[in-house]
Formats: sequence, structure tokens, C-alpha cells
Amino acid sequence: MALGVASRDPKHYWRSLPVEAAIFAGASHPMLSNVLQFCAGLVLLLVGGRLLVAASVDTAKRMRVSPLVVGLTLVAWGTSAPELALNLISASKGRGNLALGNIVGANICNMALVLGLCALIKPLVVQERLIRLEIWLNAGILGFMAVLGVTGGFQTWEAGLMLGVFGGYSMWTIMAALRQTDAAPSPHAADTLGDDPTREQAPMGWMMIGACFVGGLALLSFGGSLASDGASGMALALGVPAAIVGVTVVSIGTTLPEMVTGVMAVRKGQTDLAMGNALGSCLFNAGAIFGIVGLVAPPARDGALMLPLAYMGILAIALVPISRTFGKTVSRLEGALLLTSYGAFLAVSAVSAARSA
Repeated sequence: MALGVASRDPKHYWRSLPVEAAIFAGASHPMLSNVLQFCAGLVLLLVGGRLLVAASVDTAKRMRVSPLVVGLTLVAWGTSAPELALNLISASKGRGNLALGNIVGANICNMALVLGLCALIKPLVVQERLIRLEIWLNAGILGFMAVLGVTGGFQTWEAGLMLGVFGGYSMWTIMAALRQTDAAPSPHAADTLGDDPTREQAPMGWMMIGACFVGGLALLSFGGSLASDGASGMALALGVPAAIVGVTVVSIGTTLPEMVTGVMAVRKGQTDLAMGNALGSCLFNAGAIFGIVGLVAPPARDGALMLPLAYMGILAIALVPISRTFGKTVSRLEGALLLTSYGAFLAVSAVSAARSA
């Protein structure tokens, strides 16, 4: 009789089976829904970021600027576009601490995970320009941000100051690169970029570049909204602070473009592009993204972010001596140490999240 009822009601029949029952139960579980929403948003963020990177690098090829400058500016901004979209939408929805956690976590990933992994593949040669300017600027901005977060929280004017410093630095970098290109004796001499390590084709035309920019921005906008809602839902379902989710799960996901670009660049022998991309992304995250987010919705002081903020500041300062040792390279040993420290940080974060759950 039960079988006859089940056969007349297919929905009831499938739910009566153990495996299918588990699937139906899982599909209605809010945690699974949040995870799927976050993953879908993350895929859109990565695709949108990849379109922006392709358009940015091809723009640089046509403008004939150096790979280091491209890594510090266009590629860094393109690969950081997922963080920008996610955090602006999070801030606009009143989730300032999720945004701050993602910014801090993304910077940690860039310095410990991306640079550590790239250095294990091939030691990263640190150009003199990075030693003289970007590494010190990175230590100053990230150290300043860490001190503010640990001591008294963030004010609107502080976010504006960081945005202004980043804007001035970016304008100077771009103008200097263009002057160097104009001063080259020939277009061939100015064309020092070489091949994009993530793409083998010739540079796209200006129309296709524009289409990639527009399409990438659209995907980033929609994907950022999905990922922000999913991450916030996961934090509520797990009972842990949203900032911890932003510092770990979300930051690793949104840093995948930097990781892929860096690994491909190193395998193609363009270690300066990989190094510039990681440092440029940190500067963009702290200066541009946090500056804008802080103007929209300044994050409050969050006890869950004390350790991540301190670790971020320590990493930024540690890059100063790291860049000067082993013949001004980030060696495989230093890469292994960076990765080990990141693993320890994740372990401590997991324990902290378990205790607060």
C-alpha cells in the first residue's frame, strides 16, 4: 500500500529513498544555500576579474609600458576587482566588518600565500625600485591600517587620507611610466612588456578591450552581491563573526586571481610581474578599496580582527628585510616560511572561530 502511494506520488517516492532524502534535506538547509550562493558569486567575480586583467594587460601592451609598472597598476587593479566589488556592496549593505575582514585577509593572502607560493616555484628577484619605494610604502600603509584597527578603530578622515596617498602614488607611477615610454628611442625599445603570462594571443583591439571592461564590471557587480549575501549568511549560520569569514574563506576566494596570475607569471619567467602584482594588490586593497569603503561606512573596532590586523602589519614590515636578503630575492626558504606562517594563522583563526561559535 505504501509502495502504491509512493508510486502515485513520485515526489514522495524519491524522498522516501535514503540518498535522495539527504539531497532534499540538504537543498532546504540554509547553510547549503548560503554556500552555493557564495560559490556562484565567487565564480562570477573570478570571471569578471579575469576579463579585466586581460583588458588591462592588453591595454598596457598597446601603450608599451614595463611589466613591473603593469603589475603594480593595471594587473593589480584588475585582479583586485573582485575585492572592490564585494567590499563596496558589503559596505553599502551595512556589513563594514565583513568588508574590513576581506581587505585584511586579502592582503595577508597576497603577502604570505601568493608570494610564498610563487617563491617556492622560483625565487623572486626584487627590483631596486620596489626596494626603494613600494615595499616601504606597503609597510607604511598597512602598518598604519593595523595600528588604527588594533587601537581605536577607523574614522572617515583616515580612510580619506589613505585613499589620497594611494591616488597620488598611482598618478605618479602612471605618469612616470608614460614619460619613460615617450623618451624611448623607438617603439621597439619602449615595448618591454613582453607576453602576458596568462594569455598567448596577440593584444585585443580597442573595441574588444572596451567590451571586456564593461562585461567584467557587470559580472563583478552581480557576483559581488551574491558573494556578499552568501558570506554573511554563512557567518550567521555558523555563529561566528562575519569578519572571521571575510578574513579566511572570502579572502582566499577573492585572491585567486592574484594567485593564478602570479603562478603563471613566475612559470613564464616574469617574476617582476608577479612581485609587482602582489604588492600592487596590497596597496590597492588598503589604499583604494579600504579608502572608499571607509568613506561609505567606516568599520567599527572588532575584537575578532585584532590578530589578523597584527599579522598583516607584521608581514608588511617583514617584507622590508626579506627583499634585501639572498641577493635581493625572495628565496624558496623565505617562501616556505611565509606559507608556514599563513598555515599557522589559519589554524589559530579556526580555533578562535570554533570557540566563538
